[in-house]
Amino acid sequence: MLTTLTNSPRQIALGDRVTFDTDEGYQAGTVNDLRRDVGNGELHAWVELDHQWPGMFRAVPLGAIEAVKKAAAPVGCPA
Repeated sequence: MLTTLTNSPRQIALGDRVTFDTDEGYQAGTVNDLRRDVGNGELHAWVELDHQWPGMFRAVPLGAIEAVKKAAAPVGCPA
């Protein structure tokens, strides 16, 4: 789990549902991975979009994420 900003209590983890604003309007999806940008090192969430075609991903800077819904822990795993 990683914090979006050093002074922000909001945390992002794999499997979380997120909402973010883009030039194409608000989009939502599930965090599939967290990766750093090769150029500037900024951390991005790789989000599988809620889209009519499955498997569509978008790299979203953590600072651009506006809402987070925590993923439920799988059965048998501590939260």
